Amino acid sequence: MISKTDLMHHRLQAWLRENKCDDFEYIGEHPDVFGVMTHWYRIGDAEVTVDQIEDIELVEEYDE
Repeated sequence: MISKTDLMHHRLQAWLRENKCDDFEYIGEHPDVFGVMTHWYRIGDAEVTVDQIEDIELVEEYDE
């Protein structure tokens, strides 16, 4: 059975393939603070592990 973090990683990868966003990118698999290899993403200026991401939702911006 797939883990919750692997499922989120696959969901995020699918989202990235289908959408363009300058503030969100996959930066690779690196050890976390405990030395466990995990997937990392950049959201804005922050680098976070996949297990820190709870959900993803596309929000459209409107120019006024």
